[in-house]
Amino acid sequence: MLTALASVAAALAAAAPGGTLAYERNRDLFVDRRNLTRSKVQEYAPAWSPDGARLAYVSYRDGNGELYVMTADGSGATRLTRHRGEDLSPAWSPDGARIVFSRDRRIHVMNADGTRVRRLTGLAESHSPAWSPDGRTIVFSSAGRTPENPELYSIRPNGAGLKRLTHTKGDAHTLGDDGFPSWSPDGRTIVFTSNRTGEGELWTMRADGSGERRLFGLRRRDDWKPRYSPDGAWIAFESRPTTGVDVYVVRADGTGASRLYRNASAPAWRP
Repeated sequence: MLTALASVAAALAAAAPGGTLAYERNRDLFVDRRNLTRSKVQEYAPAWSPDGARLAYVSYRDGNGELYVMTADGSGATRLTRHRGEDLSPAWSPDGARIVFSRDRRIHVMNADGTRVRRLTGLAESHSPAWSPDGRTIVFSSAGRTPENPELYSIRPNGAGLKRLTHTKGDAHTLGDDGFPSWSPDGRTIVFTSNRTGEGELWTMRADGSGERRLFGLRRRDDWKPRYSPDGAWIAFESRPTTGVDVYVVRADGTGASRLYRNASAPAWRP
């Protein structure tokens, strides 16, 4: 087992600059195996700034979900949002100037220092936004128009051009949830999770929503929150069996899956 993990680590080092992942474990945030937060409350959903110098994340130290940012070594934690509801799912713009996030299950955007918060769309039950590498498009998941069946949508950062990308036939009785999109570095492909076949699996599609195909899935597990590595060669994701959750990696073609971290979730590659 140790030999296998060592081989994966070596492959990751070659495939992605530094092979560095942030992730959540036991309510704390880690980078590789270093605990950055050591908090008594839940802190999760790490998101790297484009320069790799900072991490945005969700913290419950204020009693509800608020967005914070800290440096890559865990110092300088700064609160960005002050809202009575839930601020979740942060993602940076490619230039590092703005952060898109979910506030009370609607997509919002703000400056990276927490100022000028504005709602992009009134579409309810929306979460997990992801900014395209060219900065022109944000993709997110929403069940606002399809109750009990989240679908993927795209929208421009100014709130215009809302477009539905996936069209599964799920409902309260039929699985079909699509969520947690991540863009490939070249902006051509989106990897996301879907349970349309009965289990959470990794799927891909083109940026316009065409060409959907199943990429990978572990048997009798739900695989969620995929994230492309900076060079597009690997995808990190969390996998949930009956109990617990682990972080895995798989090549972008769906081969070579290996477990990287036990009892860990929400992986995020450092640029």
